[in-house]
Amino acid sequence: MNYDYLAGRDMKVFVVEDSAAVRERLVEMIDELSDVEVVGEADAYEAAVNGILETRPDVALLDIRLAEGSGIDVLETVRRTLPDLQGIMLTNYVTPQHLKAAADAGALFFLDKSSDFERIPEILEQLRDGDGSR
Repeated sequence: MNYDYLAGRDMKVFVVEDSAAVRERLVEMIDELSDVEVVGEADAYEAAVNGILETRPDVALLDIRLAEGSGIDVLETVRRTLPDLQGIMLTNYVTPQHLKAAADAGALFFLDKSSDFERIPEILEQLRDGDGSR
């Protein structure tokens, strides 16, 4: 995936996570990156879909299990309108079924919160710099 169109502007990220503490940590991590901007946050399906469609981010960080709904469903829904949106799925539920569902919804990355959480800044920098390789 080439993000040359980002030249001269920040990469926009929307965070979807039902845990306020985890969401706050994600925003802090993203805020430390240059040329990457958090444009919105949500903790449930409807707020996430509405927020993503309104802010039109480049990347969505999505927890699979939300208080209401699923990050997989959010990604599947918003990619109908925003097909270039890059999804990064976060979960504590690393199963083959979740991995397949996330990939089918268009997720570029599937991360285990317990072992991959600290990789998020590196992944966002790769996407920002035009290198979407895993």
